[in-house]
Formats: sequence, structure tokens, C-alpha cells
Amino acid sequence: MSDHPLSLAPDRERSEPPVIAHLRQLVRLTGPSGSEGDVVRAVYRAASALADEVRVDAFGNVIAVRRAAAEGARRLLLAAHMDEVGFRVRQITPGGFLRLDKVGGTDDRILPAQRVWVRTQQSRLLGVIGTKSAHLLTDADRQRVVPHPELYVDIGARSADEAVGMGVQLGDPVGFVGILTELGVNTGRYTAHAVDDRAGCAVLLALLEHYQDTPPPVTVIFAFTVQEEVGLRGAQAVAQAHVADVALALDMTAADDTPEFGACHLGLGSGPAVKVMDFSALAHPAVRRGLIAAADASGVPIQHELLRGIGTDAGALQYSGHGIPAGTVSVANRYTHSPVEVVDERDLVGALHLLDTFIQRLPGLDLRFVALDEG
Repeated sequence: MSDHPLSLAPDRERSEPPVIAHLRQLVRLTGPSGSEGDVVRAVYRAASALADEVRVDAFGNVIAVRRAAAEGARRLLLAAHMDEVGFRVRQITPGGFLRLDKVGGTDDRILPAQRVWVRTQQSRLLGVIGTKSAHLLTDADRQRVVPHPELYVDIGARSADEAVGMGVQLGDPVGFVGILTELGVNTGRYTAHAVDDRAGCAVLLALLEHYQDTPPPVTVIFAFTVQEEVGLRGAQAVAQAHVADVALALDMTAADDTPEFGACHLGLGSGPAVKVMDFSALAHPAVRRGLIAAADASGVPIQHELLRGIGTDAGALQYSGHGIPAGTVSVANRYTHSPVEVVDERDLVGALHLLDTFIQRLPGLDLRFVALDEG
């Protein structure tokens, strides 16, 4: 067993790892893109006890800075997003049902019969996305995916006035219900909604805890971003406001290790993934080399991710200043953008260990795109 303070081996005799404890709290919250307020408050409170400086910018991003002991140290911008896919209320029907518009990329196939939270200004209301009872289905119904504009949320109201009396307003955010629950017995695999990317936020909070008493060798700007699911918008604001030497996003990625797929590219429990490319960015070669070297030095198993159908905050962070070296560490996640996403504890702890080792080695890392004096 490793004697590293961020050992990969989970010990079931001890309390759960800090990253799981943070994740457990974060997935209880409702925060679709543009309405992340409850998550912002929780992250701000947690980070305030750990960082040298914490603030919330005008966009809603939580920025926590942990300074290096030495003046003039390199600066790392490290981001994970707080928002989740979800909905907004676009109509209250005369019968008190709520029609929805999507926020981010959800799959219409999985929406009927899901429990949701409707976040009003005062509280959260439990609702369900309605679906025809099986006894009432026609043959045509059984062959059809109901498009989301036809779906509705039932909050138990008998009329529009009763729904309004409960506090519902047009534009209120709606998100899946989620409680972190371990699958099976002692599997270390957990399911919840919004694992993408509350798990990344949980890793960053655990990393801040790791540096609570001993500062890192570089100044780390922890950016907990908003509106990633609708176009990396929060990260764009962060990139414009902060100067750094290198940037990393920590996000989830789509696992394909289930029976639907013939060959596995990214699987649970095989370690965090070092991004090669996605639709938002091509990893900077120096950053990717640095992450691979950190994995080798620390003994963290890694995967290599090439996935065009996904994007991360690194796509925006690479434009910081006049452009900086940027990359992504990903964690494989099953059933992404659903209420039952599944992640492996070992991959989260591995990502934590990998980031810490990268940070320890960053002062001496060659960040040039190419060495011009070679070849």
C-alpha cells in the first residue's frame, strides 16, 4: 500500500474519503446552468475555510486562491463546473402542471417518470415528470419517444393558481432528484444525479483540504465555474479575469464499458483519463506530457481520452491572457446527463492524487509547445 497521503487504496474500516463526503453534500443541491446559487453558497462556505482568498465573481463563479509560499511562483488555473443539466418552467397549465424547456443536453428517452426538484425563490418543491399509465398506452405510444415539449411536471397542484400559490414562477429552474448512494456492497461505485461535475468540484475541495496546512509549490487558482453545460460560459469569464501559466479542467467523461458497446475506450475503475482531444480543445502537448509523467511518478493508472462528442472548461481556459498551455483530467462516468450517473471512488481519488503530483512537479515542468533547439 502506498504511503502517500492521498493513497489510492480505499480503506473500508475508516470513514469515507473526503472527496466522497464532499460529493455527498454537493449532489443534494439543485443547480441547473444559470441557477447554481445553492451550489455557489455551499462551495463558497467549504472553500472559505481552506483558501487564502475566496470570492464570487459577477458571473457566479467561485474563485478560491491558495498561494504558494514563494513569491513569483508559477500559477495554475484549475477548474471544475458546478452546474448540471436540467430545465426551466416555461408554462403553468390551467390544471397546475408545469411545461419545461431544456437547459443543457438531456435525452428525451429517459425523462418520463423521473422525480425532479422545482427550485422556487423560497424553497424546493418535489415533482414528477408525468407519463401515461401502462394500461392506457396505445400501440403507437409504445413505439414513440415523447419529445420534451410535450412532457409536464406534476407537483400535485389542482390549478394554475394553486401552483403559483406554492411559489412557482415562469423561469424557475428544475433539476433531477439526487442522493449519493453506493451500488451493491462495498463496491466503491456511487450513483447520483449531477455527478457531472459535482464530483470534479468535490475533488477540488479535497485538494484544497490537502493544502490547508502546507501551501502548494505553485499558486493554484481553484475556479468552480457556472454555465459549463451551455457553452463553457463561466470559464470564459474566468479566463478573461485571471492570468496563469497553465490551466487544467477536471471534468467527467462518458464511460463505454457497459454491455451496449463492443469495445471499451473508457471504463470505470481504470484510473482518471488524460485528455488528448475533444470538440472544445486539443490538449497542449507539454501539459499532456506533464500529466503522463506525474502519473508515472505517482503510480496512478491512467486512461487516454479521445472523444469528439464532449467539451470541457479547458476549451475556454486556453484563451486566458494571450493563450496558455491547457489540458484536462477526466473521470469516467456511466449514464451521463441522467439522474443515475455512476462513478468509481478509485478514479476520483486517483484524479486527486494525479493533480497533486502534477502540482508538485509543475515548478520544473517545460511548458514550451516545442523545443526549438532540438531536431
